[in-house]
Amino acid sequence: MEFPLIGLTEVNSSKAASGQAESLYSRRPVVAGLYVGLLGMAAVVGTLGNLVVITTVTMKHLYDVGRAFIANLASSDLIVTAVINPLAIAGMSVMT
Repeated sequence: MEFPLIGLTEVNSSKAASGQAESLYSRRPVVAGLYVGLLGMAAVVGTLGNLVVITTVTMKHLYDVGRAFIANLASSDLIVTAVINPLAIAGMSVMT
């Protein structure tokens, strides 16, 4: 029994190898627009939220392990929301 997904990946990989890969924009522009919109909104909200958390945690002069852990999580998530998500959006627009 052959699964259709296996056949699709083989076709897509052969197209990608020959330089004929299609982008999400050209195949499904509505889905691509929704994806970019949601990812952009998540980047903005996530960046602002993580900045608020980091500011709140570091403003208190009571440093303990729990606050350091929360600040560490928020800073790593800040890197994802402020750097990785916008690069993912830019990478989608560059794909051919």
